[in-house]
Amino acid sequence: MTSPLARPPVGARAPVVRLEGVHKAPDRSSVVARFVDEARDALGRVDARRIAWDMTRWLPEFTLSRTRAHLLRLTGCDVRQGVGVLGPVRLSGPHGSARNLRIGSGCVIAPDVTFSLDSTITLGENVSIGPRAMLYTATHLIGPSSRRMQFNTDARPIVVEDGAWVGLGAILLAGVRIGRGAIVGAGAVVSKDVPENVLVAGNPAQILETLPGD
Repeated sequence: MTSPLARPPVGARAPVVRLEGVHKAPDRSSVVARFVDEARDALGRVDARRIAWDMTRWLPEFTLSRTRAHLLRLTGCDVRQGVGVLGPVRLSGPHGSARNLRIGSGCVIAPDVTFSLDSTITLGENVSIGPRAMLYTATHLIGPSSRRMQFNTDARPIVVEDGAWVGLGAILLAGVRIGRGAIVGAGAVVSKDVPENVLVAGNPAQILETLPGD
């Protein structure tokens, strides 16, 4: 005969078993509803003009430069007459930030340039920006060792004065000013202001040569 102790308890005397840490599976309809709400909010922040601009990436490079400049103007950028945009240009920043880009007359923007528009970027007249150059107006504050990069951004404007030339793959960091007639060499990283009529290169960028003025 089997001992009663070997059988699981039954009836009113059966203990209630509680499983700690076990949660009920979320209701599928609530998950779908939350996804729809988040998608609707995200779409509400999308700028259709920026999407249209991104589609110009499919156009052949070094063609339709005036048309690209006009389309960039339609996104909200301040683009003056006589500007040539020779290829796709990436605009990054919050909704409506395209208005932070101001391009003076006679400027030439090469393909694959990135403009980070958390603050203003101002290009004077006859400025040349080389392929794959990056102009970033935002950085992050330094936090404790547990997380050095703080999420809040520190945005500062970038100014490139008349006639300056920013070379292939150069990086301009937040808050810098490139002086009139200066040249930033290919691959240079600029973290401080550059005087007018000098050539800088390297990381960090250093003055290598003084250039003649007008």
